[in-house]
Amino acid sequence: MKTVSIILFVICIAALVPLIWGITEAMCLKITRDKLVIKNKETKGGPDLRIMYFSDLHRELCLIPLSRVIKTIRRENASGGLDAVIFGGDICNGHHHALHGLSYLQAVSDTCRELSIPFMAVTGNHDAGVPPEELGKFSFDNMDGCIKYLKSRRDGAYIALAGVPDAGRKDRVWAMPPAPSAGIEYKAYVLLSHNPDLSLHLPQDLPFKIDAMLSGHIHGGQIRTPFGLEFYLRHDELPYQGIISGVHEINGIQVLISKGLGCVLLPLRIGSRPEINIVEIFA
Repeated sequence: MKTVSIILFVICIAALVPLIWGITEAMCLKITRDKLVIKNKETKGGPDLRIMYFSDLHRELCLIPLSRVIKTIRRENASGGLDAVIFGGDICNGHHHALHGLSYLQAVSDTCRELSIPFMAVTGNHDAGVPPEELGKFSFDNMDGCIKYLKSRRDGAYIALAGVPDAGRKDRVWAMPPAPSAGIEYKAYVLLSHNPDLSLHLPQDLPFKIDAMLSGHIHGGQIRTPFGLEFYLRHDELPYQGIISGVHEINGIQVLISKGLGCVLLPLRIGSRPEINIVEIFA
């Protein structure tokens, strides 16, 4: 009996350690600083745009307090200014529960409004199916199928910022980026797409150049396992090329993939801390 008790004790400890690790890591927010350098321009003189980007809230299983996000907005705006705050999609884990994330994102919107910072968003695969009347209750600028123009802080030239909706996980249809407005000159086109795999499915005859993309979706793996076993349950393509987070050049596009804030299935992260990205764009 003593041997059995020792074995059971060891098993319990072995199960408890990753559980505590996973919960702890899911609470440890990382501020990641990224540069998207377009057209091989020199980075001297500061960026054209400075953006705070966060994705994959998954409100039901997000262990990052709202206060941390608000504090980050205020600190980054005070230290270097923010030209926009952008949410990359996946409000909650199920589209039937989207309004559970309303108060969280409303507080972000209120802070941005107070500081005169545009707050924009696109929808993610978990948002597909959210009724338009519910989505309309969120006070961000919904960029699905839209294009806006932000002025460069360096020279005042326009930078096109466009968004696409996500069609969901089944019977996926890749939305095409909105075309630039006729008669408006711009020096870079930045696309917001929840799923970075879109960079693999853009038509070659697209009549305009996409220079950069801001994405999320992959969670950096969320719970990393040996041999990348966590990706065998997904239908994503980039992880099979070893691309799961950070900045990568894909088909001539500078693609940033954020690890996001929240979790899917379990409120655990191992080897993939939640993050907010401070993105400097040099066009």
